[in-house]
Amino acid sequence: MSDMNPGTAMPARPTLLTVICILSFIAGAFGLWSGIKNAFTDAPQTELQEARVQLEETMAQVGDQGNEMMTKMMESGMVMAEKAAENAKPIGYSNIILSLLSLFGVWQMWNLKKSGFWMYVAASVAGLVVPMVFLGGGMLTLMSVGFGGLISIVFIILYAVNLKHMS
Repeated sequence: MSDMNPGTAMPARPTLLTVICILSFIAGAFGLWSGIKNAFTDAPQTELQEARVQLEETMAQVGDQGNEMMTKMMESGMVMAEKAAENAKPIGYSNIILSLLSLFGVWQMWNLKKSGFWMYVAASVAGLVVPMVFLGGGMLTLMSVGFGGLISIVFIILYAVNLKHMS
């Protein structure tokens, strides 16, 4: 079998690369939508109000019977939500820029261009730094950045495995 598509001079895109590109396109579109929502709507403030009401209800239900760690975690979540609402616009603008950079990098890798890999890596790393800058280093921030970092590392490794197919 040939590595070439019939009638074209472009090498065939491996199935794994196709799958991870599609997943990255979906994630990039979600990041873009999230950035637009944060930057141009009042959704973060509305979500903060809802979170405050829910926290107060939960604290009232738990009362004195709740353990100290659970109380601290809920309070940490509220602090993170307040910082996210305060910084919604810059976080949103950052999400838009990084999502566009990531989507462009994925598009280049879709077209078998190595330069897209480095754009994707830069956007992924910056995407982990932005929450730390705007939300601080609280426990929940670190947990969410850690989870996001794990997913980013997996995708970076999967793309790196496919670099041999790119020019």
